[in-house]
Amino acid sequence: MSQPYSRPLRAGACLLAGCLAIPVAAWAVTANDAYEAMGLTPQQVLSGSVIATNLFNKTEKELVALVTYHTGKRDQASAMNVRLEVFHEGGDGLASLYARDLGREHGGFVTLGEVQLVDLDGDGVNEIIVTYQNIKDDLVRERIGEVIVSDGGEFRTAWSGTMDYDATQAARKVPTERRDRYEREVDVIETLRTRGKSLVMTKTVTAVAGERLPEPKIVVETYPLRR
Repeated sequence: MSQPYSRPLRAGACLLAGCLAIPVAAWAVTANDAYEAMGLTPQQVLSGSVIATNLFNKTEKELVALVTYHTGKRDQASAMNVRLEVFHEGGDGLASLYARDLGREHGGFVTLGEVQLVDLDGDGVNEIIVTYQNIKDDLVRERIGEVIVSDGGEFRTAWSGTMDYDATQAARKVPTERRDRYEREVDVIETLRTRGKSLVMTKTVTAVAGERLPEPKIVVETYPLRR
């Protein structure tokens, strides 16, 4: 199985942007409370991040839970799953504001979920960056990512795509023109400079059509962030 990979942010940008997450211990609830609200037991959880943070305004916090867990099924496609859920703590406990079942959405073969929270537009509240591994093909390394923002009290995916890709070893399964190797990173500093208008990403290409490049090719990409 592929090793965990976590580089959705450009090096050094997280500290400069002040995106350190507030631990869930600051709340009365625990990580196990979040797992229970998701219908999971702590024994199922392979890895989990449960973080209290500001997603809508600067005064109230929501709880973000990203969990990789054993489903109890035996087939490779569905033995593990990755789920994301955002909660609000109310008088009756945790109330779900937003939920994603990434295994169900992608037909299984997902694992190693990770989440980062960072203010990408300088408004004092965080956006959600989720990444997870696609393990459908043992010879292709692919890590998928999403940038999720809150708009008008609702969440939406502003960008989704491949963060890390290497198909150079899959000569028999992948067409030559797709046997590339590259990584993407969110450039937080450049994104902040657009004041929320654009998401800026740096794509580093190290192989094209199965051939390693003499030097990495750096491509700066921009995508809409806010409507």
